Amino acid sequence: MGVFEKMSAKKPLARGALMISIMACLFVQAQGYDPLGSEIFLMPGESGASIGQDNVKRYIDPYADPLSIEPLMRPIDPQHSSEYLDKISGREYTGPFASITQDLRGNWRLSMYGSIPGILDLMLVQNRDAVFGRGVLTSAGSTKDLSASGWTAKDVLYMDLVDLQNVILYRCTLTMSGNNLSGSFSAYDALGGSWSGPMQGSRLA
Repeated sequence: MGVFEKMSAKKPLARGALMISIMACLFVQAQGYDPLGSEIFLMPGESGASIGQDNVKRYIDPYADPLSIEPLMRPIDPQHSSEYLDKISGREYTGPFASITQDLRGNWRLSMYGSIPGILDLMLVQNRDAVFGRGVLTSAGSTKDLSASGWTAKDVLYMDLVDLQNVILYRCTLTMSGNNLSGSFSAYDALGGSWSGPMQGSRLA
């Protein structure tokens, strides 16, 4: 038998040995890998596929939180809200119902200066930080009825006056000091015009 014939006879044996080695490797890998994912159907206490050399049983807890979002879904602890932290830190609470130090109730007369001057007589009422009322604006020999609404922030009064007949808005920012108001206004009409000027006055006795 020649050398070539001896090599040809050994090929089936080599192939068989190679196949046995491949199958052995696949078997070892299969011990820790479940291609069908059958372990997800196991409940706690049931046997499952072994992993590696530690013989650890694997199972999926149906009540687990796979996305780890459970802490995000918990209600906010009221002990850590901004209001609570403001109180325990000693900072003054500046919410919408803070105590009001300025009393704006009564009758006021204010002078409006600028390109269209006028005299404004207002009757204001106040509920906490809300200020509202009505008034009359005398300007250029005519009288206009106005509605007033606004709010206070510390010693500043933000007030809107609306002339419903002529559709004009007067937006005022006034500083309060006892029985006196001073500041400025900006007026806007329905045709796109606007003007502004200083404004000051006092409470009537």
